[in-house]
Formats: sequence, structure tokens, C-alpha cells
Amino acid sequence: MANFFPSIHKQTLWEILTRKIRHPELVWLTQTLLFHDPTTNYGFQSRGRPTPGPESRDYSVPPHKSLFGRHNERGLPIGNLTSQFWGNVYLNELDHFVKRTLKCRYYLRYVDDMVLLAADKETLSAWQQAIAQFLQTRLKLALRPDMLTPFQIKKGIDFVGWKTWWNRRVPRRRTLSNVYRRLKTFERLAVRPAWDGVGTRIDLRHQDRPRRVDFLQATLASYAGHLRHGAAWRAWIEIWKRYPWLQALFVRQGWLVTERWPRRAMTRAFDIRSQYWSLARQADPEALLFCQVGKFVEFYGPQRLVAAPVLNLHTAALSRAGEIVPSGGRV
Repeated sequence: MANFFPSIHKQTLWEILTRKIRHPELVWLTQTLLFHDPTTNYGFQSRGRPTPGPESRDYSVPPHKSLFGRHNERGLPIGNLTSQFWGNVYLNELDHFVKRTLKCRYYLRYVDDMVLLAADKETLSAWQQAIAQFLQTRLKLALRPDMLTPFQIKKGIDFVGWKTWWNRRVPRRRTLSNVYRRLKTFERLAVRPAWDGVGTRIDLRHQDRPRRVDFLQATLASYAGHLRHGAAWRAWIEIWKRYPWLQALFVRQGWLVTERWPRRAMTRAFDIRSQYWSLARQADPEALLFCQVGKFVEFYGPQRLVAAPVLNLHTAALSRAGEIVPSGGRV
């Protein structure tokens, strides 16, 4: 369906709901939630730099996807639990029409995405016209333009984020583009070259949402949960190859992503020795660990031997064995 949630006709949905709802208090609650106008009392907040709000002509949400200007006749707020449930109740009418009236044996629907299979193109064209007429007259909805032409399944079916054939499915390019866009945003805001390009520095001092490690972990975990259900292992590995700094922040075990330096584990380490081992357990074998101790910087791990000639370091005669400090002795 085209612009499904903003196009739901509230009065039609109310008529469908009240065919089943009888309890007066539940009827009142449903009516209150359904006919509440979210465009009259709202707070607008942008994640990044200040952006124009709904009252501006430069509002970033296009009119056909916005609830503003619909006079509260159409549209359910995307994200509300009631909107998701009521959206399925609304299209339950379509499900019965397709199965009982059109007698379509192979029919799938997820929210407003649907797939109908038939042995010939003529049957599909007839169903498409019947569905378009039913949606317009009964539910006051319209089909998307890209759903108007039947095609052979050997081209692959674009459905719920996957391109699906009879024997495999691969993620859509848009799905991968979205995860790359998230990583590029984090890289642009927090990842900086160090040592004249020899190394990389990740600045985590600013904890706004796009630069939060836990937010980035949730993003990766979400996409991993999606990609693991198809032929996407190579695409998953390519993400980590394209952004090698991810390994400095996370430990990847198959599809599982965990934070490499969780704050809770670090705060449980009480002394220098326990802090070192807490760091060492989480470190990648290629990592170089260094900690500031007074006026010195102590380097740990096997990579300290590689860093010594590059950074002009030498071993200091301190009480703890194996430390390397800058030749000048000061940070």
C-alpha cells in the first residue's frame, strides 16, 4: 500500500473495531486513542543539528508521509503499539477478501507488504485490479505504483527487506546502505587519524546519540539479527573489513557483537593491577594498551615491542616489570 499508516481512514477503522468491541469502557478508550490528534500537542526534537519543525515549509518529512494537514481524518502515529495492532486489524479485511473472494492460495502479507502467486500473468492482473478496487472503496487506500505490474518469480521477490528466490534470499541493497550510512556517521563524528595517519583515534568524549558506543552496538546487533536469516555472511564480514576501527570497540563472534570495553567491567577493577588485567582480557591481540600513571605513560601487551622504535620508547626501571615509557619520561 502507498503511505499506509498516514493514509488509514480513522472513521473506517472505527467502524471495523466497533463491530467486535462491546464493553463501554473499552469502546471509550479505543475512541479516545484513535481520534486523538497528535498534531495539536506535540514536542519537536531533532537528533543532530537544529532542523525546521512541522510548522516550517522546510520540514524534512514529505507531506504524503506526514500527519499534518490531514485534519485528523487520516493517519496513525508510526511507532505506537496501537498503530501496529490496528494496522493489522484494518488490513484483516483485505486478507479475507483475497482468501475468500479471490481464492488466492499463495498469499503473504506483512503489515502493508504483500505477495500473491499464480500460475499465469492474466490471473495476477485480474487480482490486482480487484484488490485496487477493494482498497479504494472499502478501506480508502491505494496500491503503490510499483505493485501494478506482475512479474516472473525468477527475477526475485522483494519482500520484507530481502530479495527472495526459491532457493535463496539476499539482503536488499537499501538495507546494507542503511547500515553503512550509520557507520559513516559515527566515523565522521568520532574517528580521527593519529600519528600522521599511521594509527586511528576514536574520540568518545562526546556522548550524544550518534556517537554513543551502546547505540552503535544496538545498531549492529539489529542488523546482525536481520542479516543472519539469509545469504548475507559475506556482506556481514565486508562491513567489518570496510570499517576496521569497529574491532577496537567491539568483539565479534559470528553474528554476536559485544562491547570490548564495557564501563561496568572497568569500574569493578579497583587497583592498577586489576585494571591492567581487565583491559588485557578485552584487548585484541593487535592492540596496544597504554595507561597514564602520574607523569609517565605505561605501555602493555605484545604490541609494545612494535611501538617502541616508532614512538622512541625505552624500558624504565620501575617496580612493575615490563613497562615502556617515553624516552623523556613525561607525557
